[in-house]
Amino acid sequence: MIRTATRKDLPYLRELFARANDAPYDLAAVAEEKCFAAGIAGKPVVRVIDGKGAAVTCGKWLRVLIVERGSRGRGVGSELLRDSNATVIAAEPGNYFTPGVPENLRGFFERSGYIESASTWNLDCSTDFGAAGDVRRPAHEDRERVLAFVEREFGRIWRFEAAKAFEREIPPAFVSEENGELTGFAVHDVNNRGLGWFGPTGVTKSMRGRGIGCRLLLASLADLRRLGYPRAIIPWTDALEFYRKCCGAEAAYRFFTMARRDR
Repeated sequence: MIRTATRKDLPYLRELFARANDAPYDLAAVAEEKCFAAGIAGKPVVRVIDGKGAAVTCGKWLRVLIVERGSRGRGVGSELLRDSNATVIAAEPGNYFTPGVPENLRGFFERSGYIESASTWNLDCSTDFGAAGDVRRPAHEDRERVLAFVEREFGRIWRFEAAKAFEREIPPAFVSEENGELTGFAVHDVNNRGLGWFGPTGVTKSMRGRGIGCRLLLASLADLRRLGYPRAIIPWTDALEFYRKCCGAEAAYRFFTMARRDR
């Protein structure tokens, strides 16, 4: 029987995620964030088949689908997927674990009626960089100015993610300015907090090509080092050459967006 989980189920969900996770990142470490923190579409819904598996959805997006190893091949994943009514298997804006379906699970979703519509990469790099010049960490009193800039230049989803930086005592964020005007931003450790993720980041169109994005990146990587992360994950990007040149990042995992055929 499928039931809706609550925060009281968090210890069980953490144990399930630790035992059954096949993703390349530590899902158990971010169990509370993935199961109960809101995304741009609102609050998530967690559905559980006790002792067998769980699914987390937010709006039309499937955030997590996990099945105990001993219960695989018995229709548990298919049952949870049907129950979720998710139409998109991809990064949910504002709160996601991976940008989409890893290569080893494409077949399962194809058999379940989903088709591939796009792909993207997660990169991996060292955080062993010194502080970058010409950028600064915003203070809490800068919050509204910075978030207004992010929303104006890059949209409300990136504002939603960037806002999480200002929930921390020391905001894990950097900005660039010229003549008193903001020109770029970068945040880190705001999504999948505790795993060393970078982004989102952006530079206003008129200022691109001047190295601002690279300086923001290097500042964030140095700060991730300060926070205790020897490696960083740069998710959901096709800008492989930019990141390779700037910080030596290399492609680590490819993910696929999949959508239900009848959506």
